[in-house]
Amino acid sequence: MRTELDNKRPCYKETIRDHNGTPYQLTVSFSDGKIKEAWMDGGGKAGTERPDILTEVGRLVSVALQYGIPLEEIRQCATYRSNATPCTVVGVMLDEMLNLENTN
Repeated sequence: MRTELDNKRPCYKETIRDHNGTPYQLTVSFSDGKIKEAWMDGGGKAGTERPDILTEVGRLVSVALQYGIPLEEIRQCATYRSNATPCTVVGVMLDEMLNLENTN
């Protein structure tokens, strides 16, 4: 069953960067001490595909979290290089979300 979120809940914003140094704005919101929503902006001009992909990824991650899928399990779906760094900004996003959740 999907968790219904309060209209007002704590959120946190942070700038993250992909392996090329491109900045992205990550915003997450918390419910009961756990991240339940994520948004990411940046990395491309409006009207290009990348911002739309980031919106879709944020929605997919948020819905999965609200249905109770653990963030660590979602993170395991990302691809990583042999040195354990994320291959894409999606992995960077999920790593940072896990760091934020573990520090709150």
